[in-house]
Amino acid sequence: MSTPMMKQYRSIKAQVPDAILFFRLGDFYEMFGEDAQIAAPVLEIALTSREAGGGERIPMCGVPYHSMEGYLIKLVNAGYKVAICEQVEDPQTAKGIVKREIVRIVSPGTITEALSEQTNNFLASVFHEQDWGLAFVDISTGEFTIFQTDS
Repeated sequence: MSTPMMKQYRSIKAQVPDAILFFRLGDFYEMFGEDAQIAAPVLEIALTSREAGGGERIPMCGVPYHSMEGYLIKLVNAGYKVAICEQVEDPQTAKGIVKREIVRIVSPGTITEALSEQTNNFLASVFHEQDWGLAFVDISTGEFTIFQTDS
């Protein structure tokens, strides 16, 4: 039997099985289970455990919400997708467990402000019918270039 919070976590995690879930609990983003086992060594943080209900313990690690961006960059640079789950109601007025939902998913193919300061992020498109065309944009700087040729 799971605790209400772990039921909520598992329900939200089921929406993003291919992402590491940053689950907001107060001042921290917590990761549980396999996500915690993957993230702890990448982030160089302690792996602990938590009561999950029915005497079961689940692996756990967490990062402070105010420094989340640096940890997010480490996971994305390591090739992981991260789903950010926030508390979407005031815990002081919530009846029962605080409502949470995924508000953003960050992957190596997306951009965040901190990532854009470190490297260029290009998006390109190739077109071919009679002529060849190439268009690319550096989404970190806004530079946009197009090229077309018949050979």
